[in-house]
Amino acid sequence: MSPSWRDRYVAVLSPERVAIVRRRRGWNDAFDLRADAACAEPTPAAAAEALAGLLARPEIGNGTLTVLLSNHFVRYLLVPWSAEVGNPAELAAFAEICCDQVFGSETGRRILLTSREKASSPRLAAVLDGAFLDSLRSVVGASPLHLASVQPYLSAAFNCMRESLSRRDFVFVVAEPARTCMLVSIDGCWSSVRASAGEDRPQALADLIEREALLLGVAEEDMPPVFVHAPRHADLELPDCHGVTPETIKLPLPATLAGAADPLLTMAMTVT
Repeated sequence: MSPSWRDRYVAVLSPERVAIVRRRRGWNDAFDLRADAACAEPTPAAAAEALAGLLARPEIGNGTLTVLLSNHFVRYLLVPWSAEVGNPAELAAFAEICCDQVFGSETGRRILLTSREKASSPRLAAVLDGAFLDSLRSVVGASPLHLASVQPYLSAAFNCMRESLSRRDFVFVVAEPARTCMLVSIDGCWSSVRASAGEDRPQALADLIEREALLLGVAEEDMPPVFVHAPRHADLELPDCHGVTPETIKLPLPATLAGAADPLLTMAMTVT
């Protein structure tokens, strides 16, 4: 069977729950299965164990699986441009050096360069726990599914919504429950990426955005447009931030998921 005609599954892993949805092969491209399981504790190991339980269900057939990781499980940094980096191996080594400078030296971590930028521009990188990544590959390897990719949620959300951000300058906010990530683009290049603990409430998010503007030294008259994606709040309205009214980006759920009001299902929709 052609890989393009396989069922496609998406598993979303958060510290509290793991959810899986299936997009059946065929022409309507609709989700026809959704299942979830609670994590025994808010750790990567517990999330991998919950995923293993879901993949062992008899209704899971052959196909491909994309694993989408909550930003709770990922750290981000910008890898600056260097003219001395000439090939993928040198880029990986340089990213490791940058990661040491931001997070300190660690063993066993994996760095995923999640963006391909033009020359002279920084690249967004995601830092994952290596043991967690290995356990996910092992869990999926023991199932009927083929692991297509492991994607950090911030990167998946940006790639899904980038057409809505067709500007050189913007602030892009992804607000999960208790975890907010913010990407800032200035003059068409990444200027900062920051993750913060906090609630996905309007005033709390507005405070984070204004603090970021102050840290970057952005004057109110130069504040770029602000776009917010909050999977738990489709119609979130924020107060003005540094003189700008944020715009909420929401994803329409397919008919088979309509009314579900589940942030993990909304997160699954960002996987393209």
